[in-house]
Amino acid sequence: MDANAFIKIWNEFSIDFEDKNPNWLQAYANDNDWTNLFLGGKKSSSTNSPIGNYFFSKNNKLRYRTEDGSFDIAFSYLENYNLDIDGFYPPMYDVIIEVENQQGRAWQEMTKLIWVRSPLKVLVIYNWHPNDKTQWQKENIMLSETFKGIIKQSNQAFAENPSTEYLLIIGNNEKERLNWKHFKFDNAGQRK
Repeated sequence: MDANAFIKIWNEFSIDFEDKNPNWLQAYANDNDWTNLFLGGKKSSSTNSPIGNYFFSKNNKLRYRTEDGSFDIAFSYLENYNLDIDGFYPPMYDVIIEVENQQGRAWQEMTKLIWVRSPLKVLVIYNWHPNDKTQWQKENIMLSETFKGIIKQSNQAFAENPSTEYLLIIGNNEKERLNWKHFKFDNAGQRK
């Protein structure tokens, strides 16, 4: 799955999520409530994540696990599995998603994504200023430039697979809707 395919499904998921969860706006205001509702909690699972279940509904060969090791959600295609082994033990991940509610800690999740190999690495973060477009734009630029710099610096020290993509998704709740801004980067940190 490449970044463009991921964005398409992510945007569809977002609409479906809002429709199925009329109380999402109240949960959005609280980190723990939001994590529980949006990710399906902080426990390891292959069945309880709204995100994981939606992506699986779009591609039934894509398996997931929440809280797999140190990752919020890891996806792997079925063909990566040894079907003789019970459980989620793929030899590689196809998509890794990290979700961070606090922008001040985003760099920690960015570096976590840098440390592992996967064709697509996704960071989802939130902007908490839905009525201040100037602040939101400044934060978007700051976050995308930080991610770009971390990717570039890491790639200079230890080269990434040239086909690797990074995706930064920044959400907010402007006009009481989930709105997303997407920033795609190549393996060297250049915007795509």
